[in-house]
Amino acid sequence: MKKISATGAMLLACALAWAQMYFVGNSDKDALSYKCGETMKFSIRLFENDKPKVGQKLEWEVKSDDGTKKSGKAVSAETPLELTAKTDVPGFVSVEVFAVNDKGERLTTTSSAQHWGKKILRYAGGAGADVEKIKNSGKEPTDFDAFWQRQLDEQAKVPLKAEKKLITEYSKGKFNVYELTVSCVGKPAKAFLSIPKNAKAKSLPLKVRYHGYGVNRTSPKMRDNTICLTVERHSFELLREPEYYAELNKGELKDFGLTAEDHQTPEACYFKFMILRDLRALEYAKKNVPQWDGKNIAVTGGSMGGFQSIFVAWLDKDVTHCTAEIPWMTDLWAADCGTTRIPALFRPAYTPAIRYFDSTYAVKRLKCPLDIVAWLGDYTCPPSGIMVLYNSSPTRTTLDFGQNGIHAGPVSKKETSKHFKLSK
Repeated sequence: MKKISATGAMLLACALAWAQMYFVGNSDKDALSYKCGETMKFSIRLFENDKPKVGQKLEWEVKSDDGTKKSGKAVSAETPLELTAKTDVPGFVSVEVFAVNDKGERLTTTSSAQHWGKKILRYAGGAGADVEKIKNSGKEPTDFDAFWQRQLDEQAKVPLKAEKKLITEYSKGKFNVYELTVSCVGKPAKAFLSIPKNAKAKSLPLKVRYHGYGVNRTSPKMRDNTICLTVERHSFELLREPEYYAELNKGELKDFGLTAEDHQTPEACYFKFMILRDLRALEYAKKNVPQWDGKNIAVTGGSMGGFQSIFVAWLDKDVTHCTAEIPWMTDLWAADCGTTRIPALFRPAYTPAIRYFDSTYAVKRLKCPLDIVAWLGDYTCPPSGIMVLYNSSPTRTTLDFGQNGIHAGPVSKKETSKHFKLSK
């Protein structure tokens, strides 16, 4: 067996120690209850093996939607690190604390508390002021409804045709699982359909799931007593080898929908065709799955899947419930439109055409109940945009904001992430 050098052993020991560290922190009151100009107090503490970590170097950053920023250094102690923030405009503050080494490099962790593998060891939280007053930073296109009606009209001219193929590797248990290829404006929709075996006609609800941004192999969803439709983001082959998707990601689908060239006009936007494929796959299921009860349709998805869910829930009036987890395309362009809001970290380049795909405009037309789940430290889908979505919804809506979480999920032990909720 190869021996580990003294330096290697030390680095390994440090890595293992860092993996067991995590931050816990919160504001001094309900994170959604502050007023503009009010001081928000945060208490944040670093733990190791569930005990306060003493002597670890820290760096912190505080940003506000009113444009102010501040930063500093500290050392972890038995007592919490106390930080303050405020915003003088309706909006949110971002509070981040990082553990660093002697070179000032941020430590990483592979702890399950950090979610999705190796990540920066951090606290990522925040709070909002006068959140009910946060509105969209831009103006809704005057022909928003007319544009989308034209797309539906064009779709209606395309005969509904589909290829339905049983996937034997997934159909050996309690479900029959199919691959669908459904005609659509542009390229066909691709989807998985799973139906519990021996289900009676008109007996089961339909649940539709959409995916977040990416180009990769996905798998069908299966759920007891439920028909599951999983719609692919792209019109590509399903269940292929990883190399197939890697080539698409480097070529045809590289940075799909992100460049200004992709949406010089709303008619040419990649997301238009994505939404139409989503709608066409659902249309097929409604008309061709006799086990559907004819009443219940729930749509759900995370990130870009949340964006898709909101648009489908608006454009298909048969949808009865929408769940949008960390939804994307929620007034992401505030920083591009002259506001002081903290910029979104991942957004399509701004053009007037991209506003036809803003979830906060689609949600204004929603008829079914909506549940939103988000994180106060997520600046892929910034809290202010999420709040615009909630404020714009006219229907029964809930919002669950988790403290100390980023787009990938919680960055602490799940039980330490406090949640703040609104409902109307």
